[in-house]
Amino acid sequence: MSLFKKNANSIIMVHLVVGLFIAFVYLTPTHFDFLMWNVFLALLPLDFALLALASRLKITQFSFSILWLLFFPNTMYMITDFIHLQYISTALDVRYQYFNYSVLAAGIFIGVFLGILSLELMMHRFLKRKGPWPSLITLGIVSWLSSFGIYLGRFLRLNSWDVFTNFDMVVYYMKTSISRHMFAFVGLFALAQFGILVAYHYGGRLLIHLAEQEKDGLVQSDPAFETEEN
Repeated sequence: MSLFKKNANSIIMVHLVVGLFIAFVYLTPTHFDFLMWNVFLALLPLDFALLALASRLKITQFSFSILWLLFFPNTMYMITDFIHLQYISTALDVRYQYFNYSVLAAGIFIGVFLGILSLELMMHRFLKRKGPWPSLITLGIVSWLSSFGIYLGRFLRLNSWDVFTNFDMVVYYMKTSISRHMFAFVGLFALAQFGILVAYHYGGRLLIHLAEQEKDGLVQSDPAFETEEN
């Protein structure tokens, strides 16, 4: 479990932010108590990804990878939580609305970020040193599968754990969900997710390349951002 030891501060900080957000929603009068549960579910794929990276046995890596894939749609599902703006109005001309809007937006962005981060960890584990095409294909497949999972969750009210508790019902709903509405929703949300994931993936690669160039002395770093060790 050297992964957790070497990255303990980062892992703790992410979990601390999630914990503080959940506590904030619980302790303050918001219209969005559901965000506590949704953000918690969005954290699980990150934990499964970390466990998959830290595991040495193939069977445990496979098990945590399957759990990651099943729970990953819960992260992108939070994009659809903007639908709850209808209960507070989309107008921002009332001061109290600033509070509700900011809480909802913060929860959604935290959940989506956790999902993207978990995906990047999984790609680092299984697609390390691969060319650009495997990454793009993976992002496309995950976007489509996630969009289908969002459809099952938003419209058919299925949950990730239903695969284990009521598998026959999941299969039945998957068969009966095929329709023009389903294809339109899944297609549009897959494109939206793909754009977000590609931008994050290659933006992260840009930062890595800049860090490598600074290390090699090809790019001069800003002294304001240098650590005390340097």
